[in-house]
Amino acid sequence: MDTNQKRRLIVIISLLILLGVSTYQHGPNMLLITLVSVITSLVLELLAAWLRKEKLDFTAYFISPLIVTLILPHTITSHLWMVALGLSFGLFFAKLLFGGQDKNVFNAESLGFLFLLLSFPIYILNQKTGNAMGEIFVYTCLAMALLLMLFKAISPYTLISYFVSLLGMYGLFYLINATNPNPLDIIFQTNFIFVGVFMVTEPSTGAKKNTGKIIHGFLLGLMVWLINTQSSNREFAAIYAIMLGNTLSPLIDYLLASYLTKTEIQEITL
Repeated sequence: MDTNQKRRLIVIISLLILLGVSTYQHGPNMLLITLVSVITSLVLELLAAWLRKEKLDFTAYFISPLIVTLILPHTITSHLWMVALGLSFGLFFAKLLFGGQDKNVFNAESLGFLFLLLSFPIYILNQKTGNAMGEIFVYTCLAMALLLMLFKAISPYTLISYFVSLLGMYGLFYLINATNPNPLDIIFQTNFIFVGVFMVTEPSTGAKKNTGKIIHGFLLGLMVWLINTQSSNREFAAIYAIMLGNTLSPLIDYLLASYLTKTEIQEITL
């Protein structure tokens, strides 16, 4: 098992723990959503591996379905086909089409969710905003974040800069005017913490260098705050921000590489 596989395995274990918390909060419906998500992912990933004649890597097949399970509303059990459809769209157009694991340009979970939102807006908008919230869930998620950073499964640069930017903006404007959203409400009543830990830190769609990761995380936190405070679909701010961030990360890498190259040339000249 290589380093990437170990990292993914730790992430999967963390997601399973959070799934247990969410099942405790919302009931066995969560297990039905999980079952449909995992089966959908396995069918698509195994088919793609067979067509590309690749070795099977089961650590790559479970992260996306578990994340999708936790960001979709638990009431979607009356429309389980939507779970399969949204995940299939996200996996195919964001991941499998680009060559599979660690080659995706966009976050598969965000793309799948936005596909459902645009295709079935009335249904999605009338549901609750997902399962990744509440005090018990968020505290557990933060504990998982510490463990993931400790085991180097996620980047602390991206996550910490995201939290500093996001909570810093909410805190600043709350101090200016107490009628603005309370940072504690943002922490416990949205999925912003979960999205930050498990989606913002996705290595394949984020910036590659540590400085770029800090910039990327900071910009994502800023975009989540901006969309959440200015958009009518504020509960989905983090999902929108992830997709926008995916388009910015290559630019961040390019600009940093250009700057570093110019700096090295200047040093050699001097």
